[in-house]
Amino acid sequence: MLDQKVVFFCISFFAVHFIYAQHYKIEGHVSNKNNQPLPYVNLILLAKDSTAISGTSTEENGTFIMSQISKGSYILQTSYVGYKNTYSPVEVNANVQIGNLVMLENVENLDGVTVIHQRPRIEKKGGKLIFQVENSTLSSMSGYEILKRTPAVIIVNDNISIKNSKTTVYINNKRVYLNDTELKNLLENFSGTNIASVEVITNPSSKYDAEGGAVLNIVTSKNISIGYKGSVNGNYEQGIFPKYRFGTDHYYKSSFVNLYAGYTFNPRKDYKRSDSYTNFFNGNLPGNQWKASLYKTTRSKVHNLNTIVDFDLDTKNTLSITSNFNFSPEKTIDNLVDTHIFDADENPNGAFISTSNIENDNVNLSFNATYNREMGNGTTLSAQANYVYYNDEQFQDILTDYYNENNAYEYSNIFGTHWTQQNNIFTGQVDISAIWNENNIDFGTKYSGIKGNSEMIFFGDYMPEQANNDDFDYDENIWAGYVNLNREWEKWALELGLRGEYTNAIGNSAAYGEVNHQDYFELFPTISIHNTISGTHEWGISYKRAIDRPRYQSLNPFRYYLNENNFITGNPTLTPSIENKVTLDYTYNGNYIFSLYYQHENNDLGSLTFQNNEDEIAYNAVFNLDESFQYSIDLVHYRYLTKWWYLSTYLSEFYYELSFLARESNNQKQTMSTFGFFGQVYNSFTLSKNRTWSASLYLEYLSRFLAGNYIMKDRFKANIGIRKKLGDGRAEITLNANDIFNTFNIPFATKYLNQDNGYLPKPETRTVSVGFKYNFGNYRLKDNKREIDFKEEERLNEEETF
Repeated sequence: MLDQKVVFFCISFFAVHFIYAQHYKIEGHVSNKNNQPLPYVNLILLAKDSTAISGTSTEENGTFIMSQISKGSYILQTSYVGYKNTYSPVEVNANVQIGNLVMLENVENLDGVTVIHQRPRIEKKGGKLIFQVENSTLSSMSGYEILKRTPAVIIVNDNISIKNSKTTVYINNKRVYLNDTELKNLLENFSGTNIASVEVITNPSSKYDAEGGAVLNIVTSKNISIGYKGSVNGNYEQGIFPKYRFGTDHYYKSSFVNLYAGYTFNPRKDYKRSDSYTNFFNGNLPGNQWKASLYKTTRSKVHNLNTIVDFDLDTKNTLSITSNFNFSPEKTIDNLVDTHIFDADENPNGAFISTSNIENDNVNLSFNATYNREMGNGTTLSAQANYVYYNDEQFQDILTDYYNENNAYEYSNIFGTHWTQQNNIFTGQVDISAIWNENNIDFGTKYSGIKGNSEMIFFGDYMPEQANNDDFDYDENIWAGYVNLNREWEKWALELGLRGEYTNAIGNSAAYGEVNHQDYFELFPTISIHNTISGTHEWGISYKRAIDRPRYQSLNPFRYYLNENNFITGNPTLTPSIENKVTLDYTYNGNYIFSLYYQHENNDLGSLTFQNNEDEIAYNAVFNLDESFQYSIDLVHYRYLTKWWYLSTYLSEFYYELSFLARESNNQKQTMSTFGFFGQVYNSFTLSKNRTWSASLYLEYLSRFLAGNYIMKDRFKANIGIRKKLGDGRAEITLNANDIFNTFNIPFATKYLNQDNGYLPKPETRTVSVGFKYNFGNYRLKDNKREIDFKEEERLNEEETF
């Protein structure tokens, strides 16, 4: 394990180096021939050899600023869909005022345009951190691996979060209705070639659902051209076992219809080792010590089919129909848990070995229809409907052989479970954007309904303690409305939003009766104020109130067993939590971004593990914590160190505290806290003059961190990647190595009152992968490839803990 001080010194060295470098800025304005400002124009600063030095885009009023520009002679290129590119010479030996650049409309429709410049890997726009991944070494990876490398993103036990904030994942601004495990499976089968960028939104407006304090928005490619193109791609990954991914994508666009169809097949064999311990207590005295080793092998063959049909009905009306089919048949999990028991003096006191065979079939169908209309005077209307069908069926057989202190066989227990889960999710929403008295105003309504049914049946001669056959029904209905106002004047920007949500939810268990009935209305205000003091200094303050609702699987009282004495279970008594967050931002020179925030959550939802000392049982479930809060100061910086080396950093120092009732310790209130540091460094290298060779180096370090009632030790990860374009860009091959020092798997431990247990998970994090992609047809054209999403689907299941 690398020393924390060494890593911190290396990262801090870069940050200090940036602060004292001397650079200049370029400011200007872009308009059309009628002197109307052009928003979102792309500007690229080129060296004399056409190497891209920096890039930005214009604001809504047509202005732009490029910072951190070294002294020299350059060419400033502007590009905008429907307009001719412009090229303007620029001499930089001080801050430069370009004045107004006029772009002329392009009367010809080009078949395709290829821009071969080195785009920044990270930038800030409109309160978002945008991580650009298109045409990088990351493109050959899965969407899940790309999220692991996204600034500020932490993944612990499959849970994706922006640091420790509740985080909701969107794809193309549409919410993904999948749980942690299902989202991981989806993104592992989603090729990085589909992804243009990932947006990190720490303070989303009221237009977004109130659930979730932060948003990760995955942006896929957009269509701009006419023609056909296709591709085939593959990826081989070697860990302990090999994994494969094969895919093909096809696109076609005419003047009326835009088609995309993509298919991916992903056969995998995954291995995980985990060592754990539990020190039980006999009253206030030490009791038996259990030491266990888990050996888990998972085999799966996932098919994913995604289709998109976009209709341009006329110049003002469009209709999109999207579907996603994810089918995982005959997935098998083989668990072997070898447990040895010792008395308080560490003398052998018996052992037992549990073998578990699991067979799982999963189907997930998602459909989306979206209608958009331009109503004139800057007013647009969008109406969409989403439907999700989710079906999961699982058989589990568990055999446990018991041995005495002399390791002699004594007896066996065997039992099995049959678990079925079916969910139907429907959402419908209408959104309107308009301009009113020079203000941008958004308002709309949304309905979402979840109807779920699960059944669990135990069979066999042995029945675990408190195990009951059960049938669990869950119905949830949410009605929401929002209004969001944006106003900009002089150097100020103001955003005000208010969202109201009424929720009615009922959970019924055949074994326990009605276990949860929620009926409430909540308001969720947002406010954001930003001020541009000058072209160098900008500051802002924001506030947001949000809600976190229990996931369906967290409520479901059914159990998943590792052995008779160790299981994951649901908690049907869960209630929502409310989050309040205040953020203060300061930006210097456009690429030094400082954030100071305070976040407080009442009734927080957290995954906790408890040990029942009397019955010697360990179990994990989601519980309502008493509260949690954190303070944090963050720094984001990005720049070109040279023409061929781009570097971005994310540094965060934080304090996090949570408190909960220790249910196996007479419900005493227990408080846990930690100071910590989180650092990410991403390097992108152009290795050849023709830009066909490129490479990346990613470093991540996380010090002490709380995962539920466990404290994680420090962890470090280093990934490297190389990319080679072949055949004038028609093909490419990539090589990536992950966790090259094998330092990412670290122990988790908890010790308080009469609780003392921990574990060391060892999944396959050190891997090497080779990817290949070949394009055919008019392969230079951009396309309409994207993925559909549904937010409530995210709450179907819970992440794996063991």
